[in-house]
Amino acid sequence: MGDGPFGALTGPVRPDPRARDHPGFTKADFTPDWDARTLTCPRGVTSRPRKPTLGDGHERLSVMFPSAACRAGEDRVECTGNADGRGRHIILLPEPPQEIRTRVRREQDTRERQEHYAIRAGCEATVSETGHAHGLRHCRCHGNAKTHVQHILTAAGTNIIRLSGCHPPGTTPPRQPRPATRFRQLCQALTT
Repeated sequence: MGDGPFGALTGPVRPDPRARDHPGFTKADFTPDWDARTLTCPRGVTSRPRKPTLGDGHERLSVMFPSAACRAGEDRVECTGNADGRGRHIILLPEPPQEIRTRVRREQDTRERQEHYAIRAGCEATVSETGHAHGLRHCRCHGNAKTHVQHILTAAGTNIIRLSGCHPPGTTPPRQPRPATRFRQLCQALTT
C-alpha cells in the first residue's frame, strides 16, 4: 500500500449503486463474518452462508437472508426494497476488495479525504486536457523513444498554451464585452 493516511487508492469509489433501491440499510451497514461466510444485518439477523457467483464475468459472493426473518422486521420494505416478503439479497466482492471498497466509501465523504483528493484534481485536469484537447492518447509515431518524445512535446505545448493566458501580477487582461443576448436585445428594443 502507499504512504499517507489513505493508502494507495486516491480516486473516489462510486457510491453503492443499489443504495437508492434499498433506502434503509446499505451494504456498509451489514457486518461480514468472513470465516463463517455470513453477514449480520443491523437488526441482528444472520444470513445464510454465502455462495460464490459471477457478476459481470467476475467472481462475486451472493448472500441471502431468510425470508421469515426479513418478513418479521418492522423496517422490511425500507431494508429489502420489496413488498412481497422476500429476504434481502446482497452481492459482495471477495474479502480484500470488499473491505477496501467499504472503507474508502466511508472515508471519501470526510473533509480530510476531500482535501487529500483535491491535491490530485489539478493533475486530473491536466491529464484530461492533454488527452482530449491535444491528442496525447493517439501516438503518431512507432517505438517507445519516439512516443516518449511526442509525450514530452505535447506536455511542453500544453504548458506554453497555459502560460500564454497568464498575465503579470497586478495586471488584468483586456476583455471584450460579451455580446448582448437575444433577450437583452429585445428588452432594449422595447424600452427605446
